[in-house]
Amino acid sequence: MIDQVRLRSATRADTATIAHLWVDTFPDKFGPILGDKAEPILYDWLRLSESYLSTTTVAEVSGVVGGFIALKSPSSETPNNGRWFWHALQLHQSVGQAAWSFFKMSLLDSRRPVQNDEVYIEMLGVTPSWRGCGLASRLIRHAEDVAQRETVKKLSLNVVCDNATAIEVYHKLGFEMKRRMQSPGLTLLTGHQGYYEMVKYL
Repeated sequence: MIDQVRLRSATRADTATIAHLWVDTFPDKFGPILGDKAEPILYDWLRLSESYLSTTTVAEVSGVVGGFIALKSPSSETPNNGRWFWHALQLHQSVGQAAWSFFKMSLLDSRRPVQNDEVYIEMLGVTPSWRGCGLASRLIRHAEDVAQRETVKKLSLNVVCDNATAIEVYHKLGFEMKRRMQSPGLTLLTGHQGYYEMVKYL
């Protein structure tokens, strides 16, 4: 299957698919924050902001998107997505519910400044039915190509400490543990006991 994969930049036409993949890939993150309206809220956030689309590459097989990767590099802009998330919340929740969801998302927000020597993998996801088919490997190779263009020597990412499957995949793709980070907000809302920062030196 890996030979049939085509990588391309995400477009507005992919908004619904990417929102679905976000929920499908990270149900234990978006579910506790946004509840059963997670997918339409994320759809409207992506539609209103577009900044995530501009940093996202999708993997297609026979014209169907089966995975994605969102990257931040030293040359990436750092937009303020907070106001667009707030607008998206208000389209689906009362003001009180939206304020509570916004607060919970702020507790889990693991964004950090990108260092000058790295490309940071903000998110990577593959549709469950296509896992094990090489999509993650192709997407990581794309990240390596971006790093080469940016003339940096490292890929980095965060993964929750108890996601053994993802950690094993990243190990096989050449990543190693750098450090463990505690996140009281993450533990409170999802039960996960913090993040590992993983790096791959190129």
